[in-house]
Amino acid sequence: MNALAPLDQSLPSANQPKTEKVLRVTGKNRAAIDAMVWEGLTRSDAATKAGLTDHSLYVALTKPHVKAYYAQQCEVLRTSGRARRIHRLEAMLEQSDNKAAVINAALALESIGTDQATANAAQSVQPGVIIQIVTQAPVQHVRTIDDERPPMISAP
Repeated sequence: MNALAPLDQSLPSANQPKTEKVLRVTGKNRAAIDAMVWEGLTRSDAATKAGLTDHSLYVALTKPHVKAYYAQQCEVLRTSGRARRIHRLEAMLEQSDNKAAVINAALALESIGTDQATANAAQSVQPGVIIQIVTQAPVQHVRTIDDERPPMISAP
């Protein structure tokens, strides 16, 4: 007796979209990256602290989702320090010992107030070609080669 599969059970089909597994940074890799970003440890010290080898953390950082987490944490660190930097620049404006520092602090404060979209646009990648002209040091000694052969006479 042959048993047929019920019609309500669907077989896997090539047309069905595959669910992608979301990769997350967890465990030792996350602890090592957090130590690098938030404690300022070197990669090898952060790996040791998290119970990894330096090479395994290096290999993890080559993976796109791990690099994305590292970049995200660096951006959070940069953003979270913005208010402190503004207060420090304001304090530098109040001092009168170093006039250059006052001017630089004022310029820095003005640039912080610019539109974030403008700053992001300057960092975005745009199509095109960049030609970089590198100049070399001038030549100190030039040797001229003279042709000392007698002129050739052609026979008639």
